[in-house]
Amino acid sequence: MKGIYVLLLKIEKEKNIKVGNMGEITFEKAYYAYVGSAMSGIHRLKRHIKNLKKGNVKNKHWHIDFIIPYCRFKGWFFTECSNPGKEKDLAIFLSKKLDYVEGFGASDSPAPSHLFKESNFKRLKNKLTEAFKAENLKINTKIKYP
Repeated sequence: MKGIYVLLLKIEKEKNIKVGNMGEITFEKAYYAYVGSAMSGIHRLKRHIKNLKKGNVKNKHWHIDFIIPYCRFKGWFFTECSNPGKEKDLAIFLSKKLDYVEGFGASDSPAPSHLFKESNFKRLKNKLTEAFKAENLKINTKIKYP
């Protein structure tokens, strides 16, 4: 199943984290939403959730891999989609509605970021729902928790 996912995360206290070639970034205590591609299949989402549950990542490849050890898993959104451009569209929409970590997860995207933050979890989920609707993406509620 191909698509786009959003990981919902929480960083419980401010933390400086070295994120690959981006260098050290200060992450505030907040809820975060990471927009990612599952165009090669839902296994990408499953990999991230498995690593979040373990609390570490053996082989760090993506920006998100560097912060997973410092995050608490809060949930996920998924939409089936075969258009890879919709991931960037969703990220661009969110960048106009939420604060974000500049350049995070966006090295191959015109979006300013793929990691968004909000102090209130309910507001974050509402903004994500708004973004999915605005981009004509249906949140898939039928797939089982990976």
